[in-house]
Amino acid sequence: MDIRKPLVLLILISFFLPFPCMAQEKGILIPPEAHQKAIEALQALGQERGAKKIDCRVASIIGVVKGIESQSVAVKTAIKDLGAKETKAEIQIELSGDVLFDFDKEDIRSDAEAMLKKVAGIITAYKSPQVIIAGHTDSKGAEGYNQQLSKKRAESVRGWFSENAEIKADVMKTIGYGETRPIAPNTNSDGSDNPEGRQKNRRVEIVIKKK
Repeated sequence: MDIRKPLVLLILISFFLPFPCMAQEKGILIPPEAHQKAIEALQALGQERGAKKIDCRVASIIGVVKGIESQSVAVKTAIKDLGAKETKAEIQIELSGDVLFDFDKEDIRSDAEAMLKKVAGIITAYKSPQVIIAGHTDSKGAEGYNQQLSKKRAESVRGWFSENAEIKADVMKTIGYGETRPIAPNTNSDGSDNPEGRQKNRRVEIVIKKK
């Protein structure tokens, strides 16, 4: 068998096929006959090898569509994993303060970053015009202290998004509610401590507005 013919075909393919993409990027004019010869050479290699029309623009569009589909799946998965509540206007996410911060601290824990990355992915995907980050505490300690701690924690979350996810700081608004908006009782009906209720109240709520 004469191997020269397949080699010539392969050379033609590798030489001519990149040209259409280059032509689109750099404005180079490729003679139609040269492009056609390359296609014929590819078709000559056999079935399913060059039988379909070669078009860089189609390939690019397919790549973009697949990218969008992949991003959409990732965002939906993140929303589900975070237990977020979604409406037509916004997405509401509640994060445990005990996961985000050490006791009585405002610095983000390193093991909380994976969770924040999911939130950042949702914010970026929706190109949110406004993100509201609200800090909450339980009722232990002075009310004024709790209000300041909740505010600092909200600002820490905003700072993390700005530094690690390149989300613009002016898009994000922070609020510190302290102990004023509990979602569970801090104490039981008999006046005894309610650790589970306190834990639920130590949280950061993030509202992601949609366009």
